[in-house]
Amino acid sequence: MRNKLLVLMLCATAMTASAQRIIKPKVKTPTSFAIVIDQKSYDKVSAAVEAYKESIEADGLATYLLIDDWKNPEAIKEQLKKLYTDKKSPLEGCVFVGDIPIPMVRDAQHLTSAFKMNQSRDWKESSVASDRYYDDFDLTFDFLKQDADIPLYFYYSLRPDSRQTLTPDIYSGRIKPVEIAGTDKYVLLEKYLKKVVREKKENSGNTLDHLSMGRGHGYNSQDRVAWAGEQIALREQMPQLFRPGYTVKFFDFDTMYPMKRIYLNEVQDEALDVMLFHHHGAPDTQYINGYLAANGVLQNIESVKVFLRSKIPARAKKIGKEAAIKEFAERYDVPVSWCEGAFDAKLQEKDSLDSEMMDIHTYDIHPLHPNARFLLFDACYNGSFYEKDYLAGSYIFADGKTIATIGGTVNALQDKWPDEFVGLLAAGMRIGQFNRYTGYLESHLIGDPTFRFKNNTAIDFDINKAIVLHRGDVSFWRSKLNHSLPDVQGMALRQLQYADYKDMPKLLEDTYFNSDFFVVRMEAMRLLALHYPDQSVKVLKAALNDSYELVRRLSSELIERNGSPEFIQDLVAAVLLRGHEERLRFRFEQGLGSFDTDKMLQEMDRQLAGKYLYNDTIVKNFRRNVTRDRTRMEEDIKELNDPATKDRAAITTIGVYRNHPKPQMAELLLKIAADEKRATEVRRFAAHTLGWYNISYIRADIVKGLQSISTSEPTLKAEIERSIHRLSEK
Repeated sequence: MRNKLLVLMLCATAMTASAQRIIKPKVKTPTSFAIVIDQKSYDKVSAAVEAYKESIEADGLATYLLIDDWKNPEAIKEQLKKLYTDKKSPLEGCVFVGDIPIPMVRDAQHLTSAFKMNQSRDWKESSVASDRYYDDFDLTFDFLKQDADIPLYFYYSLRPDSRQTLTPDIYSGRIKPVEIAGTDKYVLLEKYLKKVVREKKENSGNTLDHLSMGRGHGYNSQDRVAWAGEQIALREQMPQLFRPGYTVKFFDFDTMYPMKRIYLNEVQDEALDVMLFHHHGAPDTQYINGYLAANGVLQNIESVKVFLRSKIPARAKKIGKEAAIKEFAERYDVPVSWCEGAFDAKLQEKDSLDSEMMDIHTYDIHPLHPNARFLLFDACYNGSFYEKDYLAGSYIFADGKTIATIGGTVNALQDKWPDEFVGLLAAGMRIGQFNRYTGYLESHLIGDPTFRFKNNTAIDFDINKAIVLHRGDVSFWRSKLNHSLPDVQGMALRQLQYADYKDMPKLLEDTYFNSDFFVVRMEAMRLLALHYPDQSVKVLKAALNDSYELVRRLSSELIERNGSPEFIQDLVAAVLLRGHEERLRFRFEQGLGSFDTDKMLQEMDRQLAGKYLYNDTIVKNFRRNVTRDRTRMEEDIKELNDPATKDRAAITTIGVYRNHPKPQMAELLLKIAADEKRATEVRRFAAHTLGWYNISYIRADIVKGLQSISTSEPTLKAEIERSIHRLSEK
């Protein structure tokens, strides 16, 4: 019986091995690429896949074709790592075509830009669909389970002893067709691959000479100073776009109403190379407009009526029509007649149509011909390729010339740098490399990651080969520190950081104080603050009044996370100097609680001494916010010290200090993590939250505190280890 079982197992292994097919490149090049496709998709569109492979090789990149009925992500990652270690032609990137296993990552929310959902919720919602499992080989995972409902989902936990930061070794992309009723997804896949081949053949000389950027309502507090700063930075990154014969356009959500119509016209422009979108989003929606801004008394009244009509019907289902009308009329002190329209069928239909026109939906895209070769969605959930119909996919699988998009699989942070290295796209950098160097755990390229524009910049070397073959080459990248293109300088700084260049802190400080370029100062400031926080104080202080708004805004966030009392004087000065800037003021208000309240108020009094203010609104807001933050923190401390506080409430309160790692809370969090009388989940969450203090000026003390906690409970022990690694990594 044992022999028979052994034979069956050997046969099964042989069948699995024989099912996997590897078609090797037809050309030899310095680096290589891999197309990973499932067997059924290959059988359906084999000719188109092979033509796609040939088009990549024609562009100078040897390409492997890996075909299998993939049973799990491990088998794919093993093949990718093997190709990556080939010294003759190391793998630089890959693309997953069709139904390829989707890693659903857990215990790694610190690698996202903003996602912080309680993992006790449904695993489908509280995990992050992420191909960083495949393309970042320094991340190691424990397999948890395969989803029972959606077999393509595989759940993994980031190991406590894994590296806790992202540095993808290769780039990756997803070509996963949208699934629409009445449409064969394999037909869509075949059409897309043919589109890529056609575009590469017919427009191989296409340069990035037409870029547009659009913004949706509510993004970055609708701050026009922030909006202007981004436009000036793009002038640095792609100066050619601002010369005669080139086109650059900037659209705002309130340029015309509804802006949806303008944006959908724009993305279909055949000359458009890149479209950068900044807005809020959902898996199937780009949120573009809110209600139309009123310009008079009658319009204001109509806006109130529209609001009431949107709210009353839902309330009426619970308490009845008449009661709902009365409740809203009294709550907002408006005539009953304004509320009665909520049940007018014609008005309901009009409101529904008006609402539909505010935003862009996947069903708007399907029949269109999007032509922007590359679209960036700086938004939540637009890159949710695990959904059947998803926004980023709707663009590439529609007719037209769109080849690649980038979007996130979960919610995204607004205060980030989405345009980092965008200037290198004009230099011919592959779209995949752009995502590799700017992405988070959730960031995904949908489409062909090898796509690139023809170089029309001052760069006289192959940027793609440089960032792969010269990784770790200190001499090469030092020679690029004074390049005329600022994004090359920024990439040189990044590469020298990867190479662990010995004089890096001094180089970064000198670069910040001597560079005339917004984006170079930004790169230097961020690298210094994130990797050498104790040596970043001087630069961060100066950055609060940098001429580039995004430097000011992100430096204020980094200062909050550092929390050193050394920043108090400069932070107060920045509030007085820049407190009128809407998004920067928001960042100030979020971060003031990291510092001693009395010292902040005393410093404000000191700096105001002898000054005459026409208006003290900014000062009053500062005093109110500082005092409010102290009150809230005192309430949190009282709640967490109260034995009667329920575990769920304690976890919710502790979670606040992930986004806002206030030094004043660290001692209590350590106490909770060490308290054997507490529930394990509360202790674990306290230890987890302490991991977010990774650039705090007291992080060394937190490490010592965590190391002193002795426990045999496996989940708590793992969380303590993970946080120690996060706090200790450079």
